[in-house]
Amino acid sequence: MSLRCAVRSRQAPVFFALAFLLSWYPWLLGMLGVAGASGINPLGVFAAALIVAGISDGWAGIAALLRRIVRWRMGWRWLAAGIGVPVAILALACALNVACGAAPPTSDQWAQWPDIVDKFIFTFLFVGLGEEPGWRGFALPALYRRRSPLSAAVLLGAAWAAWHLPLFGSEFGWDTVPYFLISVFAGSIVLAWLFNGSRQSVLLCMLTHATVNAVGAGYLFHFFNGADLQRLWWIYALVWAGTAAVIAWYAGAQLGNRAKMPRSACAETSKRDAVLVGG
Repeated sequence: MSLRCAVRSRQAPVFFALAFLLSWYPWLLGMLGVAGASGINPLGVFAAALIVAGISDGWAGIAALLRRIVRWRMGWRWLAAGIGVPVAILALACALNVACGAAPPTSDQWAQWPDIVDKFIFTFLFVGLGEEPGWRGFALPALYRRRSPLSAAVLLGAAWAAWHLPLFGSEFGWDTVPYFLISVFAGSIVLAWLFNGSRQSVLLCMLTHATVNAVGAGYLFHFFNGADLQRLWWIYALVWAGTAAVIAWYAGAQLGNRAKMPRSACAETSKRDAVLVGG
């Protein structure tokens, strides 16, 4: 079996291993004592997708991935959902937190909203562009070949959650990690639904990811601290989980997916060989 067919038959595992390695290298270097090295590099996920797509399907695979990234014809309904759903989740979580006894945000805190713009642009071009072409643009369609979209989204959510491990205890306090993991699993289902409904637009997933980070971590989460912040985290996780459950119930196991995954040249060759051997 050629390298291309070997990688093609194990696309998802090869991609995950490479994505972790190419993203975790700053953290691994820091563990080895290299000064100033820490965290993870989101662009490693994108690089892994390009490498595995190129090995398994050549330029055609890379072109298919790049087309998903720039697919802007997604329909206004899906664009509104991609931005409106995370904003609604964050707004509802904050409102419920205040209703449960948290101090309401002050006018000075609300006035910091222009900061969202800079954080959105940075997140879109670094985190969104780094992660989404790999997670949704490459890994999700690869998992669809053997699994339903819902089970593929859950499995991808597990890998996506584990990928954040170097940030636990630093960017995410250990007391908030369980709630963060719930939101990641739920977010994986919501993003898969958006990806499928928008004709597999990675661009929409990048917009959604940037909205969550900029409006949530970059703005609304700064309104609270102490016990109020802790409460916000578990409310936020529950709202995400509820949203994912509603979408899974409404869209079913297919999560709105209508795309037919093409059979690879390696699979066609193996099928012909099996026919020849058998007959």
